[in-house]
Amino acid sequence: MIKQIISTSRYALMLGALTVLAGCASSESVPFSIQSDPLGGHVIYQVNTKDKDASTDWIYLGKTPIDIKRQISRRNLKKAEAFRIKVFKNGYHDQIRDWNGDEIKEEIDEKGHLYWNPKLVPDG
Repeated sequence: MIKQIISTSRYALMLGALTVLAGCASSESVPFSIQSDPLGGHVIYQVNTKDKDASTDWIYLGKTPIDIKRQISRRNLKKAEAFRIKVFKNGYHDQIRDWNGDEIKEEIDEKGHLYWNPKLVPDG
């Protein structure tokens, strides 16, 4: 009886570990390095796809300077029409930059991260 419980527990533990690993494989770690001139701009990102079921919500990353990694669904990155980053600051015009899925891969392969340093233009 005890051997059966131990065997069942090991099986459940292995199944749980495989589930966690499979979940990790479905997302991509995307490193960001975002500056702004002047510093202190708020940074948000959005992944736009043709998939109507995919979320297009803006996700807040923080204030510049930013040097982080974010887990993003591989499915969304591959189907991305636009991976959009917006930097905004009170008293300045918003700045937006788009990458498509291929451009993300190329930039990460070349530079090791997505990098952007927008010059914020005053409103008045």
